[in-house]
Amino acid sequence: MLRRLQVAGLPVHVQKLGEGVVRVWVGDHISSTATVAFATQKGILVVDTTGNPLVDRELRRVIARELGRDDFTMLVNTHEHADHTGGNAVYADCEIVGHELVAAGMAAGRADRPRVLEWYATGIPESEARLAALPADDPSLPSLREDLALDRLNRDVLLSDAPLAPPTRTFTDRLTLDMGDTSLELYYTGGMHTASDIAVFVPRHGILMTGDTMSDRWLTDTPGCLASFIARPGVRHDFPRLLKNWEYLAQQKDRIRLLLTGHWNGELSYDGFAARVGYVRALWDGVPAEIARGASLESLFVTFALDARFPELAQSPGFNRNNHAMTLLELWSVTTGQTSAADRLYALIDEGAGEDAVREVVASRGATPASYFFMEGQLNSSGYRFLQAGRAPQAVAMFRAYADLYPESWNAHDSLGEALLATGDSAGSIAMYEKSLELNPENVNGREVLARIRSEGTASAP
Repeated sequence: MLRRLQVAGLPVHVQKLGEGVVRVWVGDHISSTATVAFATQKGILVVDTTGNPLVDRELRRVIARELGRDDFTMLVNTHEHADHTGGNAVYADCEIVGHELVAAGMAAGRADRPRVLEWYATGIPESEARLAALPADDPSLPSLREDLALDRLNRDVLLSDAPLAPPTRTFTDRLTLDMGDTSLELYYTGGMHTASDIAVFVPRHGILMTGDTMSDRWLTDTPGCLASFIARPGVRHDFPRLLKNWEYLAQQKDRIRLLLTGHWNGELSYDGFAARVGYVRALWDGVPAEIARGASLESLFVTFALDARFPELAQSPGFNRNNHAMTLLELWSVTTGQTSAADRLYALIDEGAGEDAVREVVASRGATPASYFFMEGQLNSSGYRFLQAGRAPQAVAMFRAYADLYPESWNAHDSLGEALLATGDSAGSIAMYEKSLELNPENVNGREVLARIRSEGTASAP
């Protein structure tokens, strides 16, 4: 049964999961973190904060009222992200437990503070203006109001620049917390969301908490962190350990009564959990085996096609072709030692490296042994990252490298034409669109853009 309260201007839900167990979260629409609290012989143990001290202070009082006691003794973080650790200071009087990588992840997240504040400086006024322009009966208003309220709260947390409160007790692989009549078993599961993910199993209550790693049903249109299940480049992972722990938990099927996601608006079934464990196992074992047989990177996308190989997951939350492709690329990289040429080129261009450094990467294609793998889609996406950020000269450099690598690609020249036009080089843009149409006369977009440039009479170089 759910009961409604108000906290910090947002609706709050309190859900009783069993005797001495409550789950609380804010919002009807936003994808907020769900905090779970257990009443034990050794005090109240809380799993995760909402990430906002103002909200978490209120929720601490709500939890105490619901459980009829206020002897908080321990907080567990399921991973490093600020929306799970940003309220840790509210529990500074408790022992804070998390994986050994949580502190580093928290510090890295804090380093991104200037960029996030810059986003809030423009995003919040835009949201305010959008809300003001909507009629009073617009159905999107409740969701937009909650989004704005949360953005304001999170902005204020960043502006306060309060010190971080990382875990005071850490572990590497597994840890059992003895709370007298209740034990909590913590298992490292990092690699498909953050480097520091853990699962929390509470045998007494039959509850398995999986953090933000997975969900097989969304309750709202804003899934938040539950929207991806990906092995990302740059995110540390230990798949043998992850699989050992996940597969052990999967064997506890008869002891698991309820699986809980880290955000309230996700639901997870045992079958969904087991399917994701099987997915990682299939790729971890299968990709190296295929590579050992001489498979090319391109052939992996056929052998492990998402729809054909994992039909039960193909339409599931967190899965799409892009996420699946990223996971395959990361496992290719782990197995072969090759890194993404697109990522390297993007980094070089982003930091202002000279043309020689860019040419060196381009020229390395076909070298033995190979240092990089080359994917057209990644090169194109990297160029558009620059273009969408308003960095047209950098986009030109990225697309030019793409066109040099794939001179017969009509799309490479089409993209380069778009970037050149954004810099004001209409003559260069025309040349690229003409080349694109020569390679693909069916490129309707290129034909239309080319006609528009010519009709506007802007065919002179800048």
